[in-house]
Amino acid sequence: MSIFRPKAMIAVVVVLLFAFAAPALATGVWHPISGTCYETGKWYISSNVRYTSSGGTSAIKAKFNYVPQKGLVFGVNNYNTGAQMGVLIYSPPLTAQKIAGSQPGGKPFVNKFKLQVAGHQDNYDFTGSEYY
Repeated sequence: MSIFRPKAMIAVVVVLLFAFAAPALATGVWHPISGTCYETGKWYISSNVRYTSSGGTSAIKAKFNYVPQKGLVFGVNNYNTGAQMGVLIYSPPLTAQKIAGSQPGGKPFVNKFKLQVAGHQDNYDFTGSEYY
């Protein structure tokens, strides 16, 4: 009788592989975001560099709790090139919207936003969450 059982060893190896691989397959998480738009409608480009989640690919999404009275336009730029990544999203609606899909892990980006309709309003601020 052998001490090593091939089927049992294979099962242990598979379990260990999944245990160590699971963190690498992790996707993004939601992070709080907030900002104040310029009354003129000019783009505000954040200096806060963010990085897509490491391990695999992940989308960048945003959802908002509160937006300026006449709406918000929100997007992201590649930090290294300044090029827009994905699409611009408009809020309302306040529900989650995808900005950029299938981004490689560790990709640096910055947020950008502006008023949907420039000019005087009662509110220029927004709050929400960003998934990356």
